[in-house]
Amino acid sequence: MQNGVEKARLNQRLAKNVGCLLLLVLLGGLQAGALHAEARVYTLAVVPQHPPLIIHRNWQPLLKRLQQDTGLQFRLKTYNEFRQFLAALHRGEPDFSYLAPYHLVLAHRAQGYQPLLRDDSRQLVGLLLVRKDSPLKSVHELDGKTIAFPSPNAFAASLYMRHWLRKTVGIDFTPRYVGTHDNVYRHIVRGKVHAGSGVNTTFSSQPEALKQRLRILYDVPGVVAHPLAAHPRVPEKIQKQVQAAVLELRNTAAGRQLLNTVQVNEPVAADYQRDYAHLENMGFEQQ
Repeated sequence: MQNGVEKARLNQRLAKNVGCLLLLVLLGGLQAGALHAEARVYTLAVVPQHPPLIIHRNWQPLLKRLQQDTGLQFRLKTYNEFRQFLAALHRGEPDFSYLAPYHLVLAHRAQGYQPLLRDDSRQLVGLLLVRKDSPLKSVHELDGKTIAFPSPNAFAASLYMRHWLRKTVGIDFTPRYVGTHDNVYRHIVRGKVHAGSGVNTTFSSQPEALKQRLRILYDVPGVVAHPLAAHPRVPEKIQKQVQAAVLELRNTAAGRQLLNTVQVNEPVAADYQRDYAHLENMGFEQQ
């Protein structure tokens, strides 16, 4: 009888210990899952105005600082062509993206991307440039000439500029697509085209020696600058965390330097309806 009681007590203690062990395993698994979720790496895709090496050089220090300030992890995603970049946005691959205004319209339409921030220090202005020693004095003299553009789908330097030249200025021309803004400026200097189209932000970042060999022939009306946008799958808490961290960088000299390097000199909160929705009806698809 006594042996039976002791055996029952032993079984109870064993069952209790097994239950505690299972509970610890369960809690440990939940904790590991939470840590895994916290350790998620968020991708940031940057519009390929420059070659990937230059984009990496300019953006990686900012991402490193954001990781320190937020505790989040980021991976920079670069592309060789605008076509690859736009296809990735259409599929919703990047968590965050720094993109042109009209590219945001397309990404918003396809995936629901929302702008978090934009630069408030200047507008995005398309520039038509020629060699400094070019005999061309008027944009109308480019009728029938060859003009370099980064790619068919670059916004201000291609979509907007081509649309404006054909619909508003009333000239026709032969476009030559050369891949990046940097290549446009080099093609002009080397005399491979009569003119080329860029934007104020990328032109200002060129080496001084190259800028001295170019002349702005014409510019188009400016639009609101490139935004930093987020895919809707990114939790709102994370979006606000990133937004707040970038805005905080305005308050120190080191932070402002990081922002200037990626040409977001004066970041402010962005709003799709207020800042970008009007671009939906500009008719670039009908070119």
